[in-house]
Amino acid sequence: MSGGLASRRSLVLGTAGLAVLVGVGASKLAGTVVRRGMPIERLMPGRPVSESVTLSLSGPEGAHSSLVSRRGAPFLLHVWATWCPPCRHELPALAGFMRAWGIDFPVVPVAVSSGSPDDVRAFLDRNGIADLPAWTVDGTALKDWYRAAALAIPVTFLIDGAGRIRAPAAGPLDWGASDAVGALRRVLADMTA
Repeated sequence: MSGGLASRRSLVLGTAGLAVLVGVGASKLAGTVVRRGMPIERLMPGRPVSESVTLSLSGPEGAHSSLVSRRGAPFLLHVWATWCPPCRHELPALAGFMRAWGIDFPVVPVAVSSGSPDDVRAFLDRNGIADLPAWTVDGTALKDWYRAAALAIPVTFLIDGAGRIRAPAAGPLDWGASDAVGALRRVLADMTA
């Protein structure tokens, strides 16, 4: 009888151990799955839906910039956070997109509610995303500008040459699509046409 009990116990423990291993493996895999976002060409410019953006950005080592300086040409304001899982999945593709575009890329990535610019730079470096600028924006100022009590992130705003929102895109964008650069060039051309 003790042989049957030991056999049953081994079966139960073996099954439980396998379930734990599968669960741990699945949770690790879930953390590395890259999900595709919305196609960039869906950022179709509509009528202006905001006042001109006047947000001030902070960068590492005390650097400052204002989005007012971007007026004259359309651009994307991409808001993300270090604690946001979809943002973390999207950032490597965004960095690759920016490299593919070249030096005059029309995307301003900005972290919100993520600590100081130096904290954001350390986060990017730790995660192998050294090419992405480490700009931050005050969350209250962002909500005041967008006139929202809450803001889901990641979110990307298509901003016209006068600094007004022409299209928002809640959620990740598919920066890694084979024609992402061409798609954004077409969207921006529609803004100036």
